[in-house]
Formats: sequence, structure tokens, C-alpha cells
Amino acid sequence: MTCPWIPIRALGGAVAVVSAAIAGTFLSAGPAQALTCAAPPGAPASIVEIDGTTGCGANTDATSGAWGYSDGGVGFADASSGAFVIGAGLSGGVGAGESRGGQLAAVGFGADALALGVLDDPAAAVVLSGPQSQAYVGDDADPMLCEGAASAAVNFATGRSCVVIGTFRYATP
Repeated sequence: MTCPWIPIRALGGAVAVVSAAIAGTFLSAGPAQALTCAAPPGAPASIVEIDGTTGCGANTDATSGAWGYSDGGVGFADASSGAFVIGAGLSGGVGAGESRGGQLAAVGFGADALALGVLDDPAAAVVLSGPQSQAYVGDDADPMLCEGAASAAVNFATGRSCVVIGTFRYATP
């Protein structure tokens, strides 16, 4: 009999390694102008800030919260129907998230990094992408994508995920 938790533990370890690698590059990054766009629940809001090549945006209805953060990149969050979304772009990366009723975090770090999350159903997901990498997570009908040198995407509601670290690649069916 096989244990169904072994692949999940392996995935959790791989996501931790990707997160640590991306966090390590945060510490070595030079200072940049950080921007924060916050649209907490309570009132509809649409906020955009741009400073050179750095930008953030947050768009929300009264029931949701959206937070975009950028430190040398682009961070964008769009939330509605009770969703909570965080999008962060750091050191040239793009982190963008959009959710209708779910919880989502998308973080892109480094040159040519793109972390994109789109949830049309209530779910919870995390999308991480490092330099020269892409990660995508979608709703139940959409495929997941992890490409490049360091990326990870997990949809906790469906159990679907993928991780790429150098030549190591892992994806759930």
C-alpha cells in the first residue's frame, strides 16, 4: 500500500526549496523604490502607482481585499466576490493575481520572472517564479505551468501543483 502523503510531502519540500532560493536572492538584491497598492475590504477601489519601471496595482469590490507590491518589478492584484489576493513583483519580476472568491498569492522575483494566478472558483493557491522562469495556476479547467530555472504553483483546492528547480521537474496529474 502506498502512502498518498509522500508526493505531497515531496512537493512541500520542493516548494520550500524554491521559496528559499527566491528568498536568498531577495537578500542579495540592491535597494530599489518600493511601491505598495492596498485595497482592503470595505469599499470598492482601483489603485495604480507607477515609478519608472516599477509599478503596482490593486483592484477590488467592497467584499474583497487586494494588495499589490513592487520593489523593482510589477505587482498587481484583482479581487472580487470575497477574495483576498496578493501580487508582488521584485527585482524585475512580475507577480499578478486575479481571484473571484478565493485566496491567492503570486510572487515573481528576478529578471524575466512571471508568476500569474487566475482563480475563477473559490480556492486557495500560491504561485512563485524566479529569474527567467514562469509559473501559472488557473481554476479547475485550466492547466498548470512551471517553466524555467525556479518556479512553483500550487492549487490547494484541487491538489494540483508543479515545481521546477534547475533540471528537477515535478507535476501532479
